Amino acid sequence: MDGLVFGLCALFGIAGTALSTREAWRQRYRNEYRIARFARTVAFGVCTVGVILAVPPIADLAESVTGLHNAAKLGAHICAVLWCGSLQLMLVDWSYNHEVLRASLYARIAFAVCVLAAMLPLFIETTDDSVEFTTEYATAPGVTVYLMIYLAYVAITCGEIAFLCSGMALFARRTAHAWTARGLAMSAVAAVLGVAYAASKGSYLVTHYLGHPWPLRAEEIVSPVLAGLAVIALITGLTLAMVGRRRASREVPTSQAA
Repeated sequence: MDGLVFGLCALFGIAGTALSTREAWRQRYRNEYRIARFARTVAFGVCTVGVILAVPPIADLAESVTGLHNAAKLGAHICAVLWCGSLQLMLVDWSYNHEVLRASLYARIAFAVCVLAAMLPLFIETTDDSVEFTTEYATAPGVTVYLMIYLAYVAITCGEIAFLCSGMALFARRTAHAWTARGLAMSAVAAVLGVAYAASKGSYLVTHYLGHPWPLRAEEIVSPVLAGLAVIALITGLTLAMVGRRRASREVPTSQAA
């Protein structure tokens, strides 16, 4: 299941990264939304790396090359944090006015740094050849705490992404930017799926701690599917929004000339 889901995500990620890089290069001399363009490209790139590391054969290769057990899991989780953080920065640049933009960016960067600073010591303390950083090893306290920190960050950031995307989608719909509205609406749905992914894994960990977990096999199917759908829908939605913004910017000079 993981290989199929994350392999498909990798294909979408590669295509999205290529399109976003091309668009960022074409718009490199425009100061408007420069942070958003850079953050979107970084987000797509790190997401692609993360989902590639989640493919089981690639994970085994990464561990054999680095000699570090769970190296691929750590890399994928760091990429997920950077992915969510970069998307926040992109949407903040789109949504907030210049007066509060810098403080908003710094706050989200600091949040991501704090999460990584909490995850890394737990990983170093817990990892060994007998432990995997998955829900299957929820009996290991270090694994549970590590995953709960990671999942809490994903849930919080995806919640904000859903809120910002839905608000911008409604605004774009009112201003007749159909492509942008559809892309942002899809992105909002994708972010909700990201929250559902975090809730799926997190609920298993909580119920396991309480002594009444729901079936592990079901969690191992539901969570990857939710994660894969979230990644594919978010990359597709933001790419549509990117195309919509470009079309809108081309229409402005024409309407002004008329």
